[in-house]
Amino acid sequence: MLTHEALKRDTARRVKRLQAMMKAQDLDALIITGQAMPGGMGAIRYITHAHLWGGVAYAILGADDPYPWLQVWSSYQAVWSRNETTTLPERVLSPYEDIVAATAESAKAYATGSKRIGMVNMAKLMGLGTYQAFVKELEGYELVEVTDAFNAIRQIKSPFELEAIQQNGAILDSAMDIFKDVASVGARYWDVCAAVEGYIKSFGAFWGRTKLSLDGTPYTVPTPKDLRMGRDDIINFEIVYESPYGYWLEMTTVFSFEPLPAATQALLDGYLAAVEASAAVAKAGATFRDISQANDKALRDRGFPVDGKHTPDCHSTGLDGSDGPNSMSSPDFELAANMVLSYHPGTVLENDRGFLISDNFLVTAEGAFRLSPHHADRYYMQLEA
Repeated sequence: MLTHEALKRDTARRVKRLQAMMKAQDLDALIITGQAMPGGMGAIRYITHAHLWGGVAYAILGADDPYPWLQVWSSYQAVWSRNETTTLPERVLSPYEDIVAATAESAKAYATGSKRIGMVNMAKLMGLGTYQAFVKELEGYELVEVTDAFNAIRQIKSPFELEAIQQNGAILDSAMDIFKDVASVGARYWDVCAAVEGYIKSFGAFWGRTKLSLDGTPYTVPTPKDLRMGRDDIINFEIVYESPYGYWLEMTTVFSFEPLPAATQALLDGYLAAVEASAAVAKAGATFRDISQANDKALRDRGFPVDGKHTPDCHSTGLDGSDGPNSMSSPDFELAANMVLSYHPGTVLENDRGFLISDNFLVTAEGAFRLSPHHADRYYMQLEA
């Protein structure tokens, strides 16, 4: 059940899993770096439910304390976070002078044993000057980068998280109907996309974007402000948005006013066949490479000239759009049950031809399970002119 009380219970279980990792690595404390941007604050949100709109924040977790601390650069964001947090509201602080020093003091209060302090997102989000400031403040303590270990824990989704992801899958799928209802020949793409985003935000989402491709390539981007819909347009439309609880999903649909030409329909069918083929091999114990190869093979078997990749075929997703490796950077990464994959066959054909086909799947022992109502007949919709 998606309630704040259920979220607090689930967050408490996440804290315990992280603390087990900390004890296994002999860590007294954990400092989690966050930045107010998509892809930058999921790790903090994982144990505090904090949401940021700008700047930096740090979560500090002790090896035995069930309630993390949160140091936020802005007093306004601290108030916002206190209203939503799953930790104790009085542990959300806003140091006006030196957030690094305040964070270090919070960590040192726990670091009385091994004096080892785990750092999450240090290499990913922390600038050199900030890193040097932490080294100075934590002189005599050992800083240990544990981002991979942290991500390995949050990649395995709880029942609460899976329900929140399925909730967003249903929202984004129904948002495709908003696009269909608002679209018309001569309408501004910007207005149609704004209607879609307004609908999604009405459920409580904060961050996100809509984008599209009109040129037969898979590269979806925001359109110029005054670009208008044409009768012959073939629209590869993509939504990338967080859920009301912060879980990121990607989803696409192809739209057109006229029936798709036979060659275009065959190409779209090829990409949908690739999703079906690669989802079948996305089992616990399989690798990203297995998924990539299945996508390529499905298109080659239909006679399409595969010419590489335009994007990763998939990556783990959650409170960040990517909460771990992807199929390009780590092809031998092994899938585990209850991972959620943002799924978008990255195979591109000669001359950059292709479709971006996106949805989100749960890894199981039998293969990948779609976490939305966005089935094959929802990947193409014909518009009324």
